Amino acid sequence: MNAVSPVITLEIGHDLHLEPLGPSHAEEIYQLMDGDRTRLGARLPWVRLTKTASDTLQFISGSIQRRDVDSGGDGSGDWAIVATSDGARQIVGVIGLHGTNLPHRRTAIGYWVAGKFEGRGFVTRAVEAVTTHCFGVGFHRVEVHAATDNHRSRAIPERLGFRLEGELRSVEWIHDKPVDHAIYARLTTD
Repeated sequence: MNAVSPVITLEIGHDLHLEPLGPSHAEEIYQLMDGDRTRLGARLPWVRLTKTASDTLQFISGSIQRRDVDSGGDGSGDWAIVATSDGARQIVGVIGLHGTNLPHRRTAIGYWVAGKFEGRGFVTRAVEAVTTHCFGVGFHRVEVHAATDNHRSRAIPERLGFRLEGELRSVEWIHDKPVDHAIYARLTTD
């Protein structure tokens, strides 16, 4: 497998594409997250730490560094999920690769979408596109981790043919409480 990041622009359809995160996305992503802070913060520990667009820019800088394998990055990174309707472009959420291990050809996908865009298939289509792209560039295993009680999030890998492999107990702490994760995976041989 080539030691390059798979985080490139991905065209999903006439109404949806993924853009590698860059500094120009910071304000729009921050506003999207801030407008849905209570709902997102119930599931994502980083929300309470994100207080300004500058914090989002810091996250984006880290994402860019992770993509740069020539400077020690692991090839992971994040995309803006961008929907287009009637010629208007709007970021609806973020999807990213985490825990990437290029030598072992595996990665995990994480995602979030603003509540007003739930139920429109944007994340399902984005996860399918990222999974297909990862297999196309040489990954053998793609995982999705979701809180065991987050049925909407779990429905995405289930819908896309990921196999439930088990649960990790108390793998994350959110609001001073342990959270269990369901682990899903797809292999190129599935």
